Amino acid sequence: MRLSAIPQIITALAVVVSTSPISTSNYVVVERRSMAVPKWSKHVPLHPDSVFELRIGLVQQNLHLAEEFIAQVSDPSSEKYGQHWPAQQVAEMFMSSQQTVDYVKSWLAAEGVAMNRIKMSRSGNWLTFNATAVEAERLLQTKYHVYRHEFGHEHIACDEYSIPSHLLEYIDIITPTIHFDRRIAAPRSVQHHALSARQLLARDGSTNSSSGRIGSPSDASNPKKGSSVVNALVSIDNCDRMITPACLRALYKVPVGTTATKNNTLGIVEYTPQAFLQSDLDLWFDQFSAKQVGQAPITDLIDGAIVQTTNRSFDFNGESSLDLQYAMSLVYPQQVTLFQVGDVVEGASFNNFLDALDRSYCTFEGGDVSGVDGTYPDTSNGGFNGAEDCGSSTSTHVISTSYSTNEADLSAKYEQRQCLEYMKLGLQGVSILYSSGDYGVAGNGGECIDTATNSYNDGSSGTFNPSFPGTCPYITSVGATQIVNGSTVRDPESASETVIFSGGGFSNVFAMPSYQKSALSEYFTSHLPTYSSAQYNNSQLTRGYPDVSANGVNYVVAVNGEFTLAYGTSASTPTFASLINLINEKRLRAGKSTVGFLNPVLYANSQVMNDITTGGNKGCGTTGFESVEGWDPVTGLGTPDYQKLESLFLSLP
Repeated sequence: MRLSAIPQIITALAVVVSTSPISTSNYVVVERRSMAVPKWSKHVPLHPDSVFELRIGLVQQNLHLAEEFIAQVSDPSSEKYGQHWPAQQVAEMFMSSQQTVDYVKSWLAAEGVAMNRIKMSRSGNWLTFNATAVEAERLLQTKYHVYRHEFGHEHIACDEYSIPSHLLEYIDIITPTIHFDRRIAAPRSVQHHALSARQLLARDGSTNSSSGRIGSPSDASNPKKGSSVVNALVSIDNCDRMITPACLRALYKVPVGTTATKNNTLGIVEYTPQAFLQSDLDLWFDQFSAKQVGQAPITDLIDGAIVQTTNRSFDFNGESSLDLQYAMSLVYPQQVTLFQVGDVVEGASFNNFLDALDRSYCTFEGGDVSGVDGTYPDTSNGGFNGAEDCGSSTSTHVISTSYSTNEADLSAKYEQRQCLEYMKLGLQGVSILYSSGDYGVAGNGGECIDTATNSYNDGSSGTFNPSFPGTCPYITSVGATQIVNGSTVRDPESASETVIFSGGGFSNVFAMPSYQKSALSEYFTSHLPTYSSAQYNNSQLTRGYPDVSANGVNYVVAVNGEFTLAYGTSASTPTFASLINLINEKRLRAGKSTVGFLNPVLYANSQVMNDITTGGNKGCGTTGFESVEGWDPVTGLGTPDYQKLESLFLSLP
């Protein structure tokens, strides 16, 4: 049962009631926004003659078998464990049927859209054509408006859209419609006669800003800055005050690496303007990993990305410094591949990164969405004028991302489509790890959901606000722990309660995956939370997160020439990912496949984790959930015991 007060966009099958002169008797709502989009307001109706690209995402084949397919290659009891699929097999398995394409084209033709206007995406899953606003409104039984962000940016959207009922099984999503994202950059190109929307809207004094997008200084999923460090304490006796690579190795029994198999680099994803400075890497390496002084990550620039050096501060360099310094040292002599995504003007979203890995995902359901994802070429002043990177990057076997959004920020369909792309990467043997968030049961920035208005509030009360992609069942969500003050690396850790609180809870979009059922059944039987359905999704039927945790408090990092402390699941995520990369090294040298999607193995073998039983993740005016024996929505299954993890994965085929 999904919470009625959750401000998610509702997928409905109810008949549309409209005062439009166009008959809507056989139209049904596909998506409807049930809350005001935070920081955006409806400005003016879109001019009827405005032209924009309308994109129709077609339903893929065999999605009902997705969980079965991923279990075949990732469940330790499966005879096909580790037998990952090649990319072509994945693409062919989920390609839209010809019947789907024909039915949708027939509808468009009947509505007066000439076939020579329609383009098909490479994957065969996406139809696009340029439409006027009045034409799109007639097709979708809706009304488009220009929305204005508090920073002055404009975006076109509608409140809901509908299609003929017989097309529900063929059309999955249409854009641009109701979708917004945290990426805030220049408005999209919308033609009105000979003028773009940017030119038209510039007349009323709108301004440009990069604030609020993923990776920007105001991105609440960035790490939190602590006090400056004058003298870094390198002894493991001081790990309750300062975390270093030596502390992490001692905590989780991690050996120093000795080998570097070809094509086994650890992927770290960063979003411009976040960037590293080589001088910071060298300063940090000189203190903690002297052999690496002068070493830089392998850098893959996506969609006009640059490793900018103009803005230098913790707000611009903290995330990249934290991720790279610890990942590079923990996997050494293995290397790290930095996926730097988005230009300095347009920015980027998680989907832009996925596009670069999989060309069949470009202009695909949940792929680039106008007004949501970065779109290239970017005609903004200083923007990237080249074509979008589409299948141009090679995925590493492990990918760590320290950024996140709120599940309520986006539509369920958008999130489901993106989540399925992570499933496809898992089928190909890729491990995807995302941070679970730093605000406990609240969303980024500590925002919760007002039960009366369905809008975000100041976090002092309201409904819990789950993280995304952390709630996607095909990724590994990483929470955070800490060494309690006065304790040592030999003592049990606690859930993080210093500066940050480990993100955790239950999804309002994704059903509980089969690999979680036993662990969550035990949790609800033995430790049933007392909160009501007005506070969290207490149906006991949805995905719980995080899956695992690692230390996320008091990391010593070098930023802009100085040492400082950093906090966040931004720290715990690359730490856990580094250990998986070390295990892949051992498996590859033994002639085995990579571990791929982690969760089925971990949930079936929780004994390889250090169970965390103290601490909570307060938020929304509550104490949040509590860490208990077994899985819990604070630290998941616990922290890694590397020796046990390695033995387990090496014992599998």
